Amino acid sequence: MRRQRTHGRVTALFLTAGLLAACGGGDEEPSAPADQALSSDDPVSIRVGALPVGDMAPLYLAVQEGFFEDEGLDVEIQQIPGGAAGVPAMVSGELQFSSSNWVSVILAASEGLDLQIVLENSGNTTGVNAILTGADSPLQSVADLAGQSVAVNTLGGPTEIVVRECLRGNGLDPDEYSLVEIPFPDQGSAIAEGQIAAGLVAEPFVTLGTEQGQQTLVDTPTCTPRLEGWPLIGWAATAQYTAENPEVAAAFARAMDQAISFAADNPDAVNEIVQTFTSLTPELAERVVQPGWLEETEPSLERAELTQDLMIDNGLLDEPVDDLESLIFTTD
Repeated sequence: MRRQRTHGRVTALFLTAGLLAACGGGDEEPSAPADQALSSDDPVSIRVGALPVGDMAPLYLAVQEGFFEDEGLDVEIQQIPGGAAGVPAMVSGELQFSSSNWVSVILAASEGLDLQIVLENSGNTTGVNAILTGADSPLQSVADLAGQSVAVNTLGGPTEIVVRECLRGNGLDPDEYSLVEIPFPDQGSAIAEGQIAAGLVAEPFVTLGTEQGQQTLVDTPTCTPRLEGWPLIGWAATAQYTAENPEVAAAFARAMDQAISFAADNPDAVNEIVQTFTSLTPELAERVVQPGWLEETEPSLERAELTQDLMIDNGLLDEPVDDLESLIFTTD
């Protein structure tokens, strides 16, 4: 699939979000005034979008361990297939926060939608994200994907960047392969049925796939230097929501920062919690590679700039957005 097809898909997504914004919010519940500290005695209810991947463990741990409760938040989690899918839900007010990424937020800005990264979560680290192919596939390397179809969970998101940067680093131009959008849980069967030659998946689906006999074509952090440690997962909200509810956004960021630190220090707790929102058995959970938790979760302008460069180089963005710094939520 050529870039213009993907761009049309992404533009349609954000046009939908724009129409939702023009029509007004959804059923968003009122939150505490911006100048009022939150209280666990009268918590603010929020809905948060999350992918079915191991990187979401801190969100669930923040609920389980009471970090949200301590910050005066009552959190309902809603699963989404990819970061881009959370954009229209946040714009409509269906979600107040969502698992997202710099790619989705920058694309939204390029289409006139104001989102902000509230905090960053995890990055591209060894063993966590890989391009898999079938057990009997003749493919031996990324370069062999010329003329093939490759799946990503969401077009116009970080997985598309990873695949395009990885294949570009191995000498393939965008018109030498096609990308299709298939959720992580369905990629294994799509490979087995011959719908696609390979797919980019994240844990726990790397472990699930290899347990089912799929082969790893490449561990994505090794594709190019720019992909090593590149932030894949963060948490976003609309700029309107953070402006009207800064105390809620700050409380969410504090609770999640605490949960990410807790996850890094308690891998057994991560293994246990991922079983509650994925199909992992206890035995498989023990073998899953832990996400690359970021030590510094405050949104980074440097990482935003790297992402924008990757987007331009790989055809997801025509030109830089006006003000990257405005896409960062701060409490100042």
